[in-house]
Amino acid sequence: MYQKHWNLKKLPFENTPDTDFFFESENHEEAFSRLSYVVEEKKACAVITGAYGTGKTLILKALERQFRKKGYVFSSVQNPRLDDLGLLKIILHNFTGYNVPKQKEDVLMGIERFLRDTMQDGKHVVVAIDEAQLINDENVFEELRLLLNFQTETRFLLTLILSGQPELKEKLDSNKQFSQRITLSYQLKPLDYDQTVKYIAHRLEIAGLTGNIFDEKALEMIYERSGGIPRWINNFANLSMLAAFSRGERTITEALVSEGVESSR
Repeated sequence: MYQKHWNLKKLPFENTPDTDFFFESENHEEAFSRLSYVVEEKKACAVITGAYGTGKTLILKALERQFRKKGYVFSSVQNPRLDDLGLLKIILHNFTGYNVPKQKEDVLMGIERFLRDTMQDGKHVVVAIDEAQLINDENVFEELRLLLNFQTETRFLLTLILSGQPELKEKLDSNKQFSQRITLSYQLKPLDYDQTVKYIAHRLEIAGLTGNIFDEKALEMIYERSGGIPRWINNFANLSMLAAFSRGERTITEALVSEGVESSR
């Protein structure tokens, strides 16, 4: 709606996992680096946790984008609220792209066959499960743990990445058998003020705008109201730009941010 107002190539503050907008704050870069290590070294399992909206999904998407270019094969699950057989079927379907067997033993044999064929092709498999805090069935965690038993004498045939809100760590800590398989875990934290300013400038630049259209007071208010959570930063920045557009303004002030924040309630 306001794209032409600032001559933007694309909307800068959409809450979609667009990897073009991936912002490498110190915290996000560290998370990405650690997950990359686990994938590249073909380790067993990594866990990334963080509050809602901190950017976990975007990190997973950026990781998949980079490693697919290197020949890695991904099965990404966005909704894990399934029973153990349902989740195994989704994982296999993401690999093969066609109908999967109904019986559990056939699904497991299909997964093992795919893993071994992929290894023979010189590639490695990654299973990434987002929103993993939604898994409430212990049988699901057990099946995921058992997937890590697919290995040779020297390497795992798949790498498992779990991403979720902080309660995921509590669930995993209480599951000793599973937690012993975790190679590393990382907690993603909100941005600080300086990072928030750079984050906003970064997204505007990717969208095609050179120079910041938010004045200092506006930036301070966005940080204060968002708590440094990227999802909320996007919401408030987007609504502020909409408020500025509706008034014919090109510079966004504290008053326009306030107007945008109020409209989100």
